[in-house]
Amino acid sequence: MSTPSTVKRSAGRAFGAVMALGALGAALVLAVTLMASVSSLNPFATTRTEHPDSVVMTKIQDLSKFEAASGRFTTIVDEQTDTKLPSWAIGERAVLDAEGDVSASVDLSHLPTDAIQLSDDGTSAVVHVPAPVLDAPRLDPDATRVVARQQGVLNRLGSAVTGSNPVDDQALYQRATEKLADAAGQSDLQDRARANTETFLEKTLAASGVTHVTVVFDAPAPGGAA
Repeated sequence: MSTPSTVKRSAGRAFGAVMALGALGAALVLAVTLMASVSSLNPFATTRTEHPDSVVMTKIQDLSKFEAASGRFTTIVDEQTDTKLPSWAIGERAVLDAEGDVSASVDLSHLPTDAIQLSDDGTSAVVHVPAPVLDAPRLDPDATRVVARQQGVLNRLGSAVTGSNPVDDQALYQRATEKLADAAGQSDLQDRARANTETFLEKTLAASGVTHVTVVFDAPAPGGAA
């Protein structure tokens, strides 16, 4: 049987435990608050903020072009700049690994009214369309990158002193675009585009009962690139 003194000691211990837990909780809250305050006062802490801005549509253009074929091309651009001094002292070499797509398309926006000439019975047709042209190469940003770069000691020293950015790869990307265009021009991409255009027109006119289609490829439409 508990005596009054025993009950008082138990109640005192319980009250003390509650007070200790309360003090610990208050200490934790205070510690978190102090950490947040210190973090906000840290001059080296960084935050990223995106300023709101609107997207403005600058041009709407109806597409009247049949993309007849597309090819994937890769190339290496290895350019080096030298002087009379040794290359380890001054000079630069950069290697760009480029990959991109070139499309061959047929411009259907300038077809004359008599572009399709039907036979009397409506089963044959002669269709005049512009010859396929190669569009400008589209470099793949995920697959195009500088894989090697070397700079002379004086180049690096000059950049460090002036604080300028010595890297300008625009010429490399432009040269890669030119090489992809040349490669596409030497490939069979335009021949593939002609064959695909013929198939496309045959299937399109077949729905109107035309069983025989002859496609004549004329000069590219005005403004097209040969």
